[in-house]
Amino acid sequence: MDGGQETSPVAVSSGANGETGFVAYAHACIGKMREEGKYDAANKLDKYVARFVTYLGKDEVLFEDFDSTLMQGYHTWLENRKLGRNSISLYIRNLKRVYRMAVEDGVVREQHPFEGVDVSYRVKKEKNGLTLGEVRRLRALDLSRCGHPVSFARDMFLFSVFTRGMTGDDIFHLTKENIKDGHLAYLQKITGKRVSMPWEPVMQEIVDRYASPGTPYLFPVITAGEPYEQWRQHCVALHNINRNLKKIGRMLEIPFPLTMTVAHHSWASMTRGLAVGDML
Repeated sequence: MDGGQETSPVAVSSGANGETGFVAYAHACIGKMREEGKYDAANKLDKYVARFVTYLGKDEVLFEDFDSTLMQGYHTWLENRKLGRNSISLYIRNLKRVYRMAVEDGVVREQHPFEGVDVSYRVKKEKNGLTLGEVRRLRALDLSRCGHPVSFARDMFLFSVFTRGMTGDDIFHLTKENIKDGHLAYLQKITGKRVSMPWEPVMQEIVDRYASPGTPYLFPVITAGEPYEQWRQHCVALHNINRNLKKIGRMLEIPFPLTMTVAHHSWASMTRGLAVGDML
């Protein structure tokens, strides 16, 4: 939801007097997202709505009471909890999207409850990424005493860099079918864009370390057949990888938390234009 994803109109029950609550409508949107397999968006919106309910101090607010005074108060309440500007923006912008869908669905007439509420987003001037030298140090780092999970985290980071910033979700869903005629080709889950690049020996080297005959995937992360369980496995794996990457980052004295997001930015900002062989 915070990435601008929308969902189709939803059905939501009205109260005894024919009045509809904002929270009930938001939960209906969340349920619809889950039905459509948009688990990330649903999970995030659920958290945003839960924070709003905490502010309300009750389980519901009718649309007729969902006004600018309420939103100004929520904005102040979030500020008093020392949240950053961008975090506050995400909380309120997601409520705004839900409200806009309710207007489009004919659930409520537009009353402009967000008028005068600051929902601007401050774009970070710099995004953390590793230098070419740091990528080489990471690859050469001796992790033989750190255990399999730490080595796996390092390899997933490097694989992302070598594949031009591929996200964890895309990595976890790669199969042998994605490799043909010396090229790796796949559809990005977030954008739907088709990406193709040369399949380099160092990529195959990483894949070979984790080959498992019991799964069609190149990396043994996704084992479930049901979509929700696949999403849950992806989330757990990514959490563990990022946790171990932070350990590695401290070993290398990287001045910011090392995560898979950093791998994406490393390619985008530091290593773009380089051949994979130049990084080895």
